[in-house]
Parts: sequence; structure tokens; C-alpha cells
Amino acid sequence: MRTIIIDGKKMTSRENAHIHLAERLSLPDYYGRNLDALHDCLGDISEKTHLIIQYCSEMEIALGAYGSALVKVLILSAEENDFLTLSLYEDSESSEGDLTVH
Repeated sequence: MRTIIIDGKKMTSRENAHIHLAERLSLPDYYGRNLDALHDCLGDISEKTHLIIQYCSEMEIALGAYGSALVKVLILSAEENDFLTLSLYEDSESSEGDLTVH
């Protein structure tokens, strides 16, 4: 299984969020850097992949409503794609305050 760690602290703006996601997820050049495009690309994952989102609350604070929408896209994608699992952490990887979606 492939494990990808996303650092919420690096997602301080929409642009930075999509740059970080594109780099960490090795998204294709045609990735549109928006939530619909992210959902499409996550749906295309065809090998077992576990996404770990660290500092999720910091990302949501920095991005506001867009951060909350981003989290919803990640959760929805993990629910729809059997190859994708997701863990959301308030800090780097504590067991408190986490959400895991299979």
C-alpha cells in the first residue's frame, strides 16, 4: 500500500493547497487545481493508497470554507474509491481527534 502524507500547514491558500496536493499525489499535468479536478483525480487512483492529512484543523482555519469543502472532497473520494483510505489528524499523527475513512 502506498502511503501519502499531506501537510496541512503547507496549505495556507487555495493555490498553495493545490500545489502541495499535486506534488504529494503526483497528479497529472492537466490537473485543474480545483476541487472538482481533485475529486476526479482521486477517483482515478487504482492502487491501494492511504492519505494521511496532518494538521487538518490548521488547514481548515487558513482556508476557511474552502478548507472545509476540501476535507469533504477527500472524505467523499475515500468513500467512493475502494483503493483510497483517508486519515485526518489535528496534529502530526496523534490518535486523539482523528478521523479515518475506509
